[in-house]
Amino acid sequence: MSTNSDKRALDDDSKNESSRSEKIAKTTARKLDFEKTEDDDALPLACSICKQPFLDPIVTKCNHYFCKHCALKHHEKNLNCFVCYKPTLGVFNTAVEIKKNIANVQEKAKAMVKEVSTMVEKAAMLVKNAEAMGAESAEIVEEVETMVGIVEANGADLVANASWDSLIRMVENVEVVAASARDMAEKAAEMVQEANAITEKARADMAKALVVIRNVKWDL
Repeated sequence: MSTNSDKRALDDDSKNESSRSEKIAKTTARKLDFEKTEDDDALPLACSICKQPFLDPIVTKCNHYFCKHCALKHHEKNLNCFVCYKPTLGVFNTAVEIKKNIANVQEKAKAMVKEVSTMVEKAAMLVKNAEAMGAESAEIVEEVETMVGIVEANGADLVANASWDSLIRMVENVEVVAASARDMAEKAAEMVQEANAITEKARADMAKALVVIRNVKWDL
């Protein structure tokens, strides 16, 4: 039985799984920029008249922003600004800065959704790796049970034939393989736990992304 080579292979597998897990943890531990900043509040994202995300935004001479349709409709009834009541003189310019802000918010929302998607993929990979490790651990347990059966069945014969060293080596092999099985089972459980944590974070971040998505119209 090539127990030493099996142990080295198991150790290599464990190291590889540990390395992959650490890389995933470092990546997902990076704080995503999902929170609002002062720049986000510098310019409005909703029309003061309809209270909805801008559609074809314009700016008045008094620096107030509206949807073009809302501004023109209001101007038909009232020649003053809807916000400050100053005369607009019918001047409604394209709000270039608002359009740029909307584009920035859209890009931010896309990046957030992409990041969440990446997190979900990583969680799925962790679960898949954990399942593989669990299956391998089960195979090792079967091997341990087989080795224990051999010791129990042939222990007396080995002692009688002055093969005490062989019996000791076999028992030691059982202990080594059993320890490997325990380690793999523990690592698999840790990976599942980490995958669950990543999934929960992905849900929370997706909720934040939806808030950003709803701040702007997507058919401009």
